[in-house]
Amino acid sequence: MKQSLFLMLALLMGSIAVQAQSSPEAKAQVAQIRKAYTEAKANVAKAEQLAKAGKPSNITEVNSSYALGKAGGKVTTRYYYTCEEDTMLGRYFYEPYFIVNNYDTPGNKYYQEFLYDKENGLLFYYEKNGGMETRLYFGKEGDADDGGLIYEINTGSRTMEPVFAQRVGQELSHAFHLLMNREF
Repeated sequence: MKQSLFLMLALLMGSIAVQAQSSPEAKAQVAQIRKAYTEAKANVAKAEQLAKAGKPSNITEVNSSYALGKAGGKVTTRYYYTCEEDTMLGRYFYEPYFIVNNYDTPGNKYYQEFLYDKENGLLFYYEKNGGMETRLYFGKEGDADDGGLIYEINTGSRTMEPVFAQRVGQELSHAFHLLMNREF
């Protein structure tokens, strides 16, 4: 009896979550995010081609190595950014639109992508960790519960909580601004 009650409760909660994710507003926002992602990936491909040709490409790569027990790990972070002139400051200002993290640790490799809007807010997070993938779509803060999460797709279990995806996205963006814009 308790098991069937628990099962019905779980199914009810799951159907409520699916209905929330399939609202017309959420579908429209996800379509806009997917369009922005497609445009960003096209810009990333162009930047990669420029980099291979030895031309300025608006890509910055940061490599980190660290000790993990007796073995070492490596993180490669690639920042793809725009370059705009700030007329008030009289200098150029760099803004990331796409960030990629590749983690290579002993026995595990995983990959992350972060897509940002023009105001430097996180729109999309993707992670592939082993055989599992997580895709998180974000609206503006307050649009939905869970840090602005409006839709998610998981194969297997969730590999990253939305709140932590937002936090890592903000930290990477902040690190970029410290590195490129000298915002101390």
